[in-house]
Amino acid sequence: MIRFLLPLLAGALCASAQVYTTYMWHLHQPVYWPQPSALVPGTYEVAWESIQRRNAGAQHPENDVAQIFSLADRQAAYQYRIKDSIALMSGTDSGAQVSYSGSLAENVASLGSHSSYGYGPLWAQNNRIARNWTTSGGLPRLDLVIFPYHHSLAPLIDENALRMEIRLGKLAHTRDWGSMPGLSQGFFPPEMAFSTRMIQVLAEEGVQWSFVSNSHLSRAVSNFPLILGTGGENCTPPNKADQLNPPQSQWFSRTISRGCTPTNAVPFAFRPHWARSVDPETGQEHRLVVVPVEMAMSWLDGYQTYGTQDIDQIAAASEPSQPMLIALAHDGDNAFGGGYSYYHESVPGFTAQAVSHGYTPTVVQQYLADHPVALNDVVHVEDGAWVNADGDFGDPDYINWNWPLVGSDGQFDIAAGWAEDERNWAVITAAQNRVLTAEQIAGGVNVAAVRDPVNHAASDAEKAWHFFLPSLTSGYMYYGAALDMEVKPTVACNEAVYHADLVIGDGSQDQTPPTIWIPQQLPHNPGETGFGALWGYTPTFHDRDFYIWTFVDDVSGLAEVSWNYRIDGDGVNPLASHQNETFAGGPEVGAWVSLPMNARAFPTGNVYNDGNINFFELPQYIADQYWIHVTEPDLVDEGGVLIDYYVEAVDTRGNVKRSPIQHTWIGTGGGGGGSEPGTRVGWWPASPVAGESVTLQYRLEGGPLPPATSPVWLHYGFNGWSSVADQAMSWNADSLAWQLTLNLPQSATQLDFVFHDNAGNWDNNSGADWHLPVAPGGGGGGGEPWVMDGELDA
Repeated sequence: MIRFLLPLLAGALCASAQVYTTYMWHLHQPVYWPQPSALVPGTYEVAWESIQRRNAGAQHPENDVAQIFSLADRQAAYQYRIKDSIALMSGTDSGAQVSYSGSLAENVASLGSHSSYGYGPLWAQNNRIARNWTTSGGLPRLDLVIFPYHHSLAPLIDENALRMEIRLGKLAHTRDWGSMPGLSQGFFPPEMAFSTRMIQVLAEEGVQWSFVSNSHLSRAVSNFPLILGTGGENCTPPNKADQLNPPQSQWFSRTISRGCTPTNAVPFAFRPHWARSVDPETGQEHRLVVVPVEMAMSWLDGYQTYGTQDIDQIAAASEPSQPMLIALAHDGDNAFGGGYSYYHESVPGFTAQAVSHGYTPTVVQQYLADHPVALNDVVHVEDGAWVNADGDFGDPDYINWNWPLVGSDGQFDIAAGWAEDERNWAVITAAQNRVLTAEQIAGGVNVAAVRDPVNHAASDAEKAWHFFLPSLTSGYMYYGAALDMEVKPTVACNEAVYHADLVIGDGSQDQTPPTIWIPQQLPHNPGETGFGALWGYTPTFHDRDFYIWTFVDDVSGLAEVSWNYRIDGDGVNPLASHQNETFAGGPEVGAWVSLPMNARAFPTGNVYNDGNINFFELPQYIADQYWIHVTEPDLVDEGGVLIDYYVEAVDTRGNVKRSPIQHTWIGTGGGGGGSEPGTRVGWWPASPVAGESVTLQYRLEGGPLPPATSPVWLHYGFNGWSSVADQAMSWNADSLAWQLTLNLPQSATQLDFVFHDNAGNWDNNSGADWHLPVAPGGGGGGGEPWVMDGELDA
């Protein structure tokens, strides 16, 4: 289903609109078993060796590496099909961006050196040739963008690890693709997982632009039209602290088979902008251009033959001063989007159709050369990955790689719970600190030796980095307890800390501050509503209190770990100001309040005896968990506040580390206080908007309906009881209330409702009914959202 919140675009002709299109294809395979190599001592094992060991009877890796690399479509995509597809494109500037991970290249090179499993020693040659095909502006038509070497989930790793991953990625770029033309200026984040926290490192490493999910641009718009469920957002709603982008009036939604309906502002979320980060210590601003990838169109392009039909519907909104760039991004080695029909038929067909419609296939670098982004066009990008990850759907907390701690009953338990992915982050945090400490004591490391220890006579500090980095592979956590995925990070970290400890010795030279994993928060929207996999895909009202937790480790031990917060003066963090982003602050924010965090030794074992997990190798080190249950009266008594916060850790030698400043909005707990326990009727959001959803809750306690009523029914209408309907409500065990979510029509100005038991008993608010004002929607044009049939309307 295609839905517009702007009927004016649906009938627009596209021929005169200036629209650009481009591709981003992602190619990756990890180090499948990150133990030391027996064939090449001093480095880790890659594909050829893993296959030979498995053929000889080894138990690990449990992945069928031979089968993975033997697929004909992968043999083609990894060696020559990218070049073939670009050669078949229409348009003088047509081309593609490709991310080819360093670990994939190592694996393919190992197979190619043995001329085995369909790979040859010249496996990189075709991409080298295509890199020298140029656009009208002399830029590569194949842009092999910068990419973290081991496919790490960048927003969740330490900034030092991100820097090292990128530096290795740049070395691999030259190693694999040659020095001419030079390094790409673009970046593709693994899983398209982005956070503005990354910008400083990216900018300092020479990255000038990065792909991002356009969903996280749109969800950060102040009037984002939130609809929950498969017809909208199937994940956690955005927190108001992230909704900093100016209101938009035109929106485009497209339902996809993944199970959600990405909704994006037109043309705002279809063109590049600047995004920034601010060094909290110095106040220095760092910038790069964010290039939005269209989520729904990308999904469709990766799973079926795809044309310009969706672009045709929105093309008229493109603006000559900054025309729309429709970026289609997905895996280039999986599903339809990795096969012959895609590269040889769908891609040529799409670009030919685009040219015939007056659109311009291009590459990002050429687009930016032709249409540089205005310096004052600065936006915020909400945290999150692409919608492709099953059960994650672009959740702002990256839950597919970061499920919160739970008890044995599966319920969230931050103070005493456990989860296999969080255990991995605890192991990684401890190893990270030892690797950094070894680097400090050694006086630095040579990045070339980190990448290739054998040919650069690596020190133990460099070997520590070399073996540590594969532990960050996001795929180890993506698949949960499958195969031996959950033990791989430990295998890598144990080898890393072995080398680090040889440098650290008794620790007397430790001057490295503690390592703090990026602090986590549950719920994401205190005092507001939750949704998605975390909450059983049921709108769930949250109390205003919340938990913060993290993992912290230091070679010398920790003396103090604290959570620090301050309240914003007016509840708004303007893009034009840096005061919320610096520790120094200013008159727009209050003073810092510091609270001690609770410490807990995090368990190393398979706590809940999950039969799918075999921790046959336990970590040498694991970080302690630190947590706090936030119940401060100035935050939770009434809510309605924006806060900044960070975690500070001090080791026993006085070395201090502060985590990045994060922000959260604490809501008021629902309309009229109705979400509070003991209150009979409540709704969320407090001020519903036409064209969006509203969730209502009802509690039997204190009301006229029989105590055993099940279910409770909602009797409702609009604008003075027109269009009356009845609907059974569902029981929400978390909120201990009956609950129902309604999608409000664009024409609604008031929601009228009462409750009954479908047996003649009513709760009509003592005869007054409930009448909830509905604010106008942001779609403009009036009327119902349009449902399109795939044909361009006259």
